[in-house]
Amino acid sequence: MDKKIENLDEELINRFMGTAIIDKEINNFLGFLEGIILDHTINKKEIYALQVWMKRNPEIYCQYPFDHLIHLLGQTVIGSQKLDEEKCKQFVEVIKIFISGKFYSKNTRDVQRLHGLLAGVVCDGTLSIDEAKALNTWMKEHDYLEDDVFFQEVYTSLRPVRTKQDDLTDFDIQALFKQIKRYVDPDDHGTLRTKIETIDNPDFFKGQLLIENALYCFTGTSSRFKKKDWKALIENNGGKFIDDMTTTVNYLVICNKGNKAWAHVSYGRKFEEAKKWQQQGHDIKIITEDDFIQAIGLPIEN
Repeated sequence: MDKKIENLDEELINRFMGTAIIDKEINNFLGFLEGIILDHTINKKEIYALQVWMKRNPEIYCQYPFDHLIHLLGQTVIGSQKLDEEKCKQFVEVIKIFISGKFYSKNTRDVQRLHGLLAGVVCDGTLSIDEAKALNTWMKEHDYLEDDVFFQEVYTSLRPVRTKQDDLTDFDIQALFKQIKRYVDPDDHGTLRTKIETIDNPDFFKGQLLIENALYCFTGTSSRFKKKDWKALIENNGGKFIDDMTTTVNYLVICNKGNKAWAHVSYGRKFEEAKKWQQQGHDIKIITEDDFIQAIGLPIEN
């Protein structure tokens, strides 16, 4: 894709979805702060990860209310690795005051917070049994989010924590850690993922794709083509293109750059609709942009 066109797409997203993007970033970061102290401990790597997050977005995270929250977090930590449980609870209550509700509903805001919370939990590159148990407790306390696909995936992955309790093994923890890595990057201070990874991801169809007479819908931003180009590619190969997700869609294509205006995680509403309709028996297959490119015989970018 021409760089000028790509930059123009980014400018349009920022112009029309600016409030939504900032709201999501705020709620993600509030969750990140909560995740860091979720197990009532904090270490040097977690503190450094917090500093990295703030340096990457100083125009947001170094101003009110975050400067106030960071100061309050410092008072909560008071130079000790083991944090006072009551002070941690008070800190979380203050966090909730600043959850941004200008654009999104309460449930969406809290799912955004969950995404950030996962980042805070593993931002030091590890996951402990205590963190896994604390995460499970958080999920049970927020079970009103149970209809959300992202929440369901995380909650399901925590099943061993609920069934084994004190008999959790390293294998159980590593399996949970692997699931969390689908949404955040522990090796980059808990950076939120915005690009879909298909390796070992059960959400994505792995079989042979059909193009002719199949109905395709796309979501996210591509580094290759604009929407009109995708439409032309599909129709030139005998398929059909639709802009809005419906139960008649055969393939939902997740584009390779994601979209920072998506409500949360790296999927978006179309993905959520596809998953919901799959559960209702509709034959909707979710694939990546690279899957589609391979199916029509174009080379894959390095």
